[in-house]
Amino acid sequence: MPGVPRADPPDMWRTRLVRADTDAGWTGRQWMSGVLEPGWAGDPGADQAVASWNLDPAATAVVELRARTADGRWHPWQTLAHWGSEGERSSLAQPEAGLTHAAPTVDTDVLTAGSAGRFDAVQLRVTLGEAAADSQALRLAAVSFSSPGAASGPAALGPGAATGAVGVAAAVQPLSQRAYPARGDLGGGGPAWCSPTSLTMVAAAWGAEIPSAADEDVPPGADPRVPWMARAVYDTAYGGTGNWSFNAAVAGALGFDALVTRLSSLHAARTLTDAGIPLVASVSFAAGELPGADYDTPGHLLVIRGFDPDGDVLVADPSNPGGVSGLRSYPRRAFDDAWSHSRRTAYLIVPRGHALPPSPAGEW
Repeated sequence: MPGVPRADPPDMWRTRLVRADTDAGWTGRQWMSGVLEPGWAGDPGADQAVASWNLDPAATAVVELRARTADGRWHPWQTLAHWGSEGERSSLAQPEAGLTHAAPTVDTDVLTAGSAGRFDAVQLRVTLGEAAADSQALRLAAVSFSSPGAASGPAALGPGAATGAVGVAAAVQPLSQRAYPARGDLGGGGPAWCSPTSLTMVAAAWGAEIPSAADEDVPPGADPRVPWMARAVYDTAYGGTGNWSFNAAVAGALGFDALVTRLSSLHAARTLTDAGIPLVASVSFAAGELPGADYDTPGHLLVIRGFDPDGDVLVADPSNPGGVSGLRSYPRRAFDDAWSHSRRTAYLIVPRGHALPPSPAGEW
């Protein structure tokens, strides 16, 4: 979610993405994953995790998660989503019955360890609505684990693509969230629509057919797809459009393999952009901390398109006045500091079945 609390970013994290087998684990229209573990030898587990799921467009479902702490205890299931049609999607409105203050707890889209300590495993559970009781409706499920203490941090960038942005990452066309006025619904309108605007940019670059919003939602000259995307990702319990898992789920419904992951470094991001894969990144910074940005933010999403020869970050930033002003370059270290506030959270979105470059650390 974009409004992550600001804090001094830790120097390093351990991070691992674990994909679940969505073919096995079905009982009727309910699926339960196997035990998903971060797999860090000698480590007590994770202190945060973010789940992703991709369902077919017409599918409705309840998505749940439970965590196991290092003492071997499984804590109660918690709701990640009541997944209905556009405008009828909600995360956890209040803590589930049976949870203690010590338990790992879901806050919108992030599972965070409680006083019982880190968790060493989770399970996902998806119960499909009756109209979509076909197991093929669930296309992808994954969990991104993270905890402080791994050797990452702002590592030096190695050789990369000489031309900066390449492939589909170079094809990302800037859109402006400022083209849409503030409003009393859908999370506040344009001033808060950084995530659906960024998601629209990436999905469009891959060639997705994105529906248009009703005429009354589209100001003159604005892209009609962004208000539709804002309604599709809107979390009625959270009251905003920045639920990370919901954004990945909507991309999945548009035909992508889409997930939320956390990366260990800018080098990991460059591995993906050098393969032509753009990323939606969650950043946070105070005034003056990100040279070239004409705003400050407690939480914002933008698109990473690539890196220039100096290793600075090429972005399509939805917080722009319009046109090519959205294509910017931000200094490498300042950008990494801003991204680190979310543990380098990113939406990874590719067409279904698209090959990814190797990830030695298991980050995707």
